[in-house]
Amino acid sequence: MNRITFQIPPFPIFVKAGKGTFQKGKKHFRRTFEVVDCLYVRKGKLYMQEEDQQYEVAEGEYLILAPHREHFGYEPCKEETEVYWFHFAAEFSFRNAVQLQWTDVLQKEGTFTEPASFLLQIPQYGRVQNKELAERMLEMLTEMEGAVSIEERLKQPLHFYQVLIFLQKEALAIPSAAEKVCEQTVAYIQRYYNRQLKMTDIAQDLHYHEDYLTRCMQKTMGVGPLQYLNEVRLQKAKQLLAATTEKVKTISQQVGIQDEMYFSRLFRKQEGISPQEYRRMMQRIL
Repeated sequence: MNRITFQIPPFPIFVKAGKGTFQKGKKHFRRTFEVVDCLYVRKGKLYMQEEDQQYEVAEGEYLILAPHREHFGYEPCKEETEVYWFHFAAEFSFRNAVQLQWTDVLQKEGTFTEPASFLLQIPQYGRVQNKELAERMLEMLTEMEGAVSIEERLKQPLHFYQVLIFLQKEALAIPSAAEKVCEQTVAYIQRYYNRQLKMTDIAQDLHYHEDYLTRCMQKTMGVGPLQYLNEVRLQKAKQLLAATTEKVKTISQQVGIQDEMYFSRLFRKQEGISPQEYRRMMQRIL
């Protein structure tokens, strides 16, 4: 299988991210890009062709499409299909290479005047093992696209690099104990985010010590369980603000935050605007 091989530096340049839905009977449009296009299927199946090569990209799978090569849907979707995508520019090569070991990624140590050299080698087409974490990272990358805060937009390329590193680690099949614990915690929070959860509840139900859960999530995702819980709640709240006319207090309670004032402060801190201002902005956009 072909592997997309990046020599770093130079680092790939993030361009744009988003998500979309192909209804049953629709197929991906025909086009040729000047940048790399990565597609990840969250639900359903996408039938893609690049030049003469065809791929069936199922739920939990991704496909990296090269620049200057025509790609298109060769067959309509047989069910509603949800897709995350992101574009980036990079110097790379295709290699039908022997799989790297994690220690092979560092090619050369840095000096006082020259940076370290790395080699990433990611399969052009593959399946992720940690689906929940992959979709959380891609959702965050996509959310940053519409962020009002300049700080969040500046962080977006950094998050893109984390996605690339995640795909490399997935390709090397090295989920650590911390990643397994993190995956359990993420799934638990996504299921029960609308409850009045405390750290003690999460730790007790998952049978881990609170400190251990926090260390695992910090190491794997860079956030603790409660910070991730707030991210999930605010993501759900934004969807409700954009799609419904429910009062802010009602939405706050629906996502597990009983105190409307605390919810509004939390929302403003992360988004830079109030829930009401976010709703008005989305109404203008939609």
